[in-house]
Amino acid sequence: MASLPPINSVVKVIKTVAEKDPRLGQTGTVIQYSGHGMVCAHFPDMPPDQGIFSILII
Repeated sequence: MASLPPINSVVKVIKTVAEKDPRLGQTGTVIQYSGHGMVCAHFPDMPPDQGIFSILII
């Protein structure tokens, strides 16, 4: 598995859990990880401490 980006780093979503996720191509901030290697990213239009889990982000 590739190394995960650090918490608070800014990342671009390139693949998501849902095939047509509206966050695809957007940038967000890493706020946590799941036990399965997925990354939770927060986006500016979300309430504080909320995010979505993505399979792969850069």
